[in-house]
Amino acid sequence: FISMASHDFRTPLTAILSSAELLENYGNRWDNERKQKIYQRIYTSVQNMTELLDEVLYITKSEAGKLEFNPTLCYLPGFCSELVEEIQLGSGSTDHHFELVLPTNPKQVWADQKLLRKILANLLTNAVKYSPPGSTVHFELAYREEEVVIIIKDEGIGIPEEGLNHLYEVFYRATNVANIKGTGLGLVIVKKSLEAHGGKIEVKSKVGSGTSCTVTIPLMQEFNIEAKNTVGSGTTYTVPIPLMQEFNNTF
Repeated sequence: FISMASHDFRTPLTAILSSAELLENYGNRWDNERKQKIYQRIYTSVQNMTELLDEVLYITKSEAGKLEFNPTLCYLPGFCSELVEEIQLGSGSTDHHFELVLPTNPKQVWADQKLLRKILANLLTNAVKYSPPGSTVHFELAYREEEVVIIIKDEGIGIPEEGLNHLYEVFYRATNVANIKGTGLGLVIVKKSLEAHGGKIEVKSKVGSGTSCTVTIPLMQEFNIEAKNTVGSGTTYTVPIPLMQEFNNTF
């Protein structure tokens, strides 16, 4: 794991070093426009390295049993609609059509909103990243008798069949995405965040026909609540938490 992570850190570090050397050697000869391009390259590389570091630390915490889990009441329709809008604006994906389907019976659920955001943001970002401009990203929230169901579908490039069994391996990337930016950690984070909720994910995909991700989280789940609100280590005691309750306010 450390060997693979160090390899991925080397790329942005090399870009930063080479950019700094260019500025040192030629900065006094270049105009502001050319220097601005180099500054932007450094900024982007730092962003990429920070993102990768955050993801590596998250996975390391999870594997060490130090993942924080703090469930609170969450109004999912509002949470999901705000996140979809945030992803649409933040990714600059104005060329994608977002289809949002929400239930008519508003409810609240117990969930760790920070982890839930990681789950849904990763899946939505992938849907945008791996699908062409003008295509539709479908987001659907539903409640079943004993679980919350969230479906995210795209009309993108799809995943080769041989890659479906490796989606949750650290740093794994499908063979058809070599030219698309990514770390190979997103779905690992999704899976570990779902496991903290007692949930699961199912991915169906076909090359050229898009990908469908179905996330399910139990409505009644016994969580291990620890003294330090972490999952997998320390002294624990188990309490049943009702994940869903009726939301009576009017919207």
